[in-house]
Formats: sequence, structure tokens, C-alpha cells
Amino acid sequence: MPVNVHIKEVDTSRLTRRFAAMSKRASDFRPVLRWVFQELQKAHRDNFKTQGSVDGFPWAPLSPGYASWKLANYGSGGILVRTGALESSLTFDNARGAVREIGLTTASFGTNIPYAKFHQSGTRFMPRRKPVFVPPVMALRTATAV
Repeated sequence: MPVNVHIKEVDTSRLTRRFAAMSKRASDFRPVLRWVFQELQKAHRDNFKTQGSVDGFPWAPLSPGYASWKLANYGSGGILVRTGALESSLTFDNARGAVREIGLTTASFGTNIPYAKFHQSGTRFMPRRKPVFVPPVMALRTATAV
């Protein structure tokens, strides 16, 4: 025998508040983007330590002549490190040249050190050694954080 149920009134105030909070969080991704910046800085720090191995494309070694000149004039800072400006701009928030712009739903991370673009793309005199990259798992980790 069927049972008839009649609902006259339902209190949806909790559900309404929850949806309002979800909507508010969905319009402001700044907390997630700040976390993304911290993760990108760690990845870039590791990439400089391993000379490009973190992103899967180790940086080409320096030519023997340039390597010995660099060692004599700048010490053993490693590939892509002469003064440290490029590395710092990618690994510290307030370093000279650091690009860290966060909006409600968009962000920019990188460097405006002028010579970075030559390393990123390479030239006919210098192999490409990408200092700026996005780790392969970053998209998945960001989606999970969102």
C-alpha cells in the first residue's frame, strides 16, 4: 500500500547560507593563488639547485671556456646564476624583478629580469635553459586545492 507524504514547509536557510558561502569562495581565488605562488617558488628553488632537473629538462652544461671564465669571475654559483638576480626573482616574493600579481580569479607569476627571456628561449649563441616553468603536477594540485 503506497504511503503519501506531504511536505508543507522546509527550512532551507542552512542550505541557502552554504550556497552563498560557496559562491563567495568561487569568486575569490586569492587564497589558492597565494598557495600556488608558494609552491611555484619551491619548485623554482629546487630547479635552480638541480640545474633544471625538476621540470624534466636538465639545463645544458656551460661551454668549457665560459665555465672556466665564469668560475674565475663569479665563483661557483651554478648554471643561470651569476649575480643571483634571476634566481631570487623566481624564488622570493619581494626580490628585484619578481612578478607576483594576484587578482580575484587570475594571477601572474614570473620575472621581469631582462635577460630571462634569452635563457627561456635560447639564442643562436646560447642553448635554451628554461628558468620559468610550471611543474607537471601543478594543475592537478591546484584543482584539488580549489
